[in-house]
Amino acid sequence: MQQKNISRNKAVSEVVGEMLMIGIVLVLAAVLTSQLSNYLPSERSPTVTIMMSNDTSGNVTLWHKGGDWVKVNDLKVIVSNQTYQSNYTYTGTHNFTFVPDPAEPQSQVFDLGGNITVSTGAPLYGNEKVVIATERAVIFSGVVSEEQP
Repeated sequence: MQQKNISRNKAVSEVVGEMLMIGIVLVLAAVLTSQLSNYLPSERSPTVTIMMSNDTSGNVTLWHKGGDWVKVNDLKVIVSNQTYQSNYTYTGTHNFTFVPDPAEPQSQVFDLGGNITVSTGAPLYGNEKVVIATERAVIFSGVVSEEQP
């Protein structure tokens, strides 16, 4: 009779051992997956090549010449000098005009071929700084040059 009890004890210890191994694997899997997010790359900021032009009436036009596309609603144009700073966003007002790529006239992204015109309402005399920024990064920074007579 002792042999029967020994074989039962062996079977129980094997099941307990298997359950402990499964438990350890589940705990390790949970720890590894929670730490995996630390190794994922962060979201990168867009890279855009922009050409800027201005006229004597205070309009600054920014032409998308290459790089990533950016949603127009995410853009903010900042025009500043030593005495003032004005922020312009795309809200459908007359101060911020967006012209999309001619190949995609219904597009709402600032992409290759598109342009943004900001009307400051006052003449630009030179040395004004123009910045295009998103919520996370500055994608363009330039200085308005003085108009030559």
